[in-house]
Amino acid sequence: MANFMLFPVVISVSVLFTPVSADKPNIVFILADDLGYNEMNFMNNTRGIMTPNLDALAYQGVIMRNYYVQPICSPTRSALMTGRYTIRLGTQSNVIYWDTPWGIALNETFLPENLKDAGYNTAMFGKWHLGMFKKEYTPIMRGFDEHMGYLQGCESSWTHVSACCGAGSPDTDEKYVCPHGGSGKDFRGYDWFKSGPAPNNHTSPPDTTVVGNKSSYLIRDAAVEYLGRATKESTPFFLYLPFQNIHAPYTTDTKFRGLYEKDPSRFTDGEMTMFGYITEMDDAVGHIMATLNNTAAYNNTVIIFSSDNGAPPATNDVNHKHGENPGYIARNYPFNGYKTLIWEGGTRVAGFISSPLLPTAVRGTISNELFHVTDWLPTIVGLAGGSTAKNLPSDGHDIWEAITTAGPSPRTEMLYNVNPLCASGQAGAPKAGLRMGKYKVLAWCYNISGINGSTTTGPVNGSGMFANGPVLFDLEEDPAESNNIAQSNPQQLQKMLARLEQLALESVIPMQWDPPYQGDDYFCAKCPQHPGSKNPMDPWTSWL
Repeated sequence: MANFMLFPVVISVSVLFTPVSADKPNIVFILADDLGYNEMNFMNNTRGIMTPNLDALAYQGVIMRNYYVQPICSPTRSALMTGRYTIRLGTQSNVIYWDTPWGIALNETFLPENLKDAGYNTAMFGKWHLGMFKKEYTPIMRGFDEHMGYLQGCESSWTHVSACCGAGSPDTDEKYVCPHGGSGKDFRGYDWFKSGPAPNNHTSPPDTTVVGNKSSYLIRDAAVEYLGRATKESTPFFLYLPFQNIHAPYTTDTKFRGLYEKDPSRFTDGEMTMFGYITEMDDAVGHIMATLNNTAAYNNTVIIFSSDNGAPPATNDVNHKHGENPGYIARNYPFNGYKTLIWEGGTRVAGFISSPLLPTAVRGTISNELFHVTDWLPTIVGLAGGSTAKNLPSDGHDIWEAITTAGPSPRTEMLYNVNPLCASGQAGAPKAGLRMGKYKVLAWCYNISGINGSTTTGPVNGSGMFANGPVLFDLEEDPAESNNIAQSNPQQLQKMLARLEQLALESVIPMQWDPPYQGDDYFCAKCPQHPGSKNPMDPWTSWL
């Protein structure tokens, strides 16, 4: 096992900046899982979280503090891969469940497919969660030349058994397997797959040789090995690294937890594990960047970092009070809400873009411009000199000029969501929201005629502050969304509700976990669910 890197990689630029590279830039996209707005040192350096390698990249790039994703995993990943809002994809209500025969529609063009058309090699190492009931929906069939990782939403990070559960221990889970959650269907199954270097005949079979190897180490080592090959070729590459960190189960390597155990007066037991888990990811990034930085390819590479959603709630020893200043430390501080919700805490996350190709004037700066995860596809394809002509209409914007000139974002509005499943679905209330400039409107739920039995379209009242209808916030004055200004701003409210209705009427039926999955017209409405496993170490493969 390689030594871990507690100090940032020193990144030097050996060529002069040119506004547009003569060569198509390489792209490295790092996606953290369940990482809160307040959980990176470059976002809040008062907490003592050790992320020196990601800090180095962030401080030499542009940190985005007004950057949004979706409130859950599959929705964000589907928006990233397609450049389209989840209302158009069917991921506006749920993640893709273990046994549901559903995936992002095959007529949607994914980002790596665009990049392959532009002459790129493509590789993905990490978490997928965009469908696997048929082989056609797996990474190797959706634009990635090489793939390694897990296809479901969560797993035991050492034994790679697909299940969402608590950890067996904070730092010694090498043999831990998530227990069966009840008396019903057993959704556990071995979930680590690996293709070979291209050409691979479009196969990515189970790889059971890695049991006992942590997912972050496998992603790190695969990326290092891939870069060792890709940087020697003349072909540009796209490397997508969706880490398991810091999704539950919360467990890390002893050496990373030990960094925080040294100061028990500062860190609680929960923080030692959570922060160690974050540092574990940062260390993997350090090794990957050290490999890249030792090649000439680094000078023509763009690195993007994002979380997939806000952090979920945590125990009190992570979300704890810490004196009077800075006060209450929540994982998504200073925002209200958490994962699964479209409050700011569930959707506004840490993000940055870093590259020697950025002009010197913007390196080390912070952008407060409005950006959304759908913006990455048109931006990356634009950098690659590619085309989106075969894609369905995009909701994203090319933000490269805004980033490189510190200029205004081309985005003036952003849809949080429109979820018409008022009494079901994983995405909780409020279920509809839109941002225009500094204003944000939220509705407790939203009926759409023709969906879920509704014959009308419009917001649905709820309880509490939603008892009288939708609420309105000024996010510049009130980022914690505590002061409803709807009554004093009726014209702004009506303007935004009219736009929200326009978007709602463009929605497809949301995917659900049980038949018919996406309405009676869904092509696989009568398809069987996965029957479940008899042994958690049996691979959970495509079943149709």
